[in-house]
Amino acid sequence: MKPFEQVEHTADYAIVARGSDLRELIQNAGRGMINLLVEAEAVAATKQVEFTAEADSPERLLLQCLRELLYLQEDEGLVPVGFDVSRLCQATLKAEGTAAVAPVDQTRPHLLVGIKAVTYHDLHIASTPQGLEVHIVFDV
Repeated sequence: MKPFEQVEHTADYAIVARGSDLRELIQNAGRGMINLLVEAEAVAATKQVEFTAEADSPERLLLQCLRELLYLQEDEGLVPVGFDVSRLCQATLKAEGTAAVAPVDQTRPHLLVGIKAVTYHDLHIASTPQGLEVHIVFDV
């Protein structure tokens, strides 16, 4: 089972992410989004940034975590090149983790797609025989 893969979308970019549980699904979705943003393997992270996200549904928690990654790039000038969800509380829908980041100036030659937003378009976490799966569309 691939953790994530880019899929066709008419106007924007999209991925399908998979995971054995919600923590792994969110982690793989974040890594899939980073894969669209930057050639992460070509960039050395300069620091780790911690994040916390909370929501009232699994789908909103997923979006909130991905929005944390976009916030780093848009508002802090730090491009995420790695992503780890270290803790997830299913009962309260709260996630904690870290993003490995590098300054945008250092990553500029390796940037791929400018993502403006993570959308709710067709966002639904589905159970499969292998675990969980979600289709995510990014506005570019």
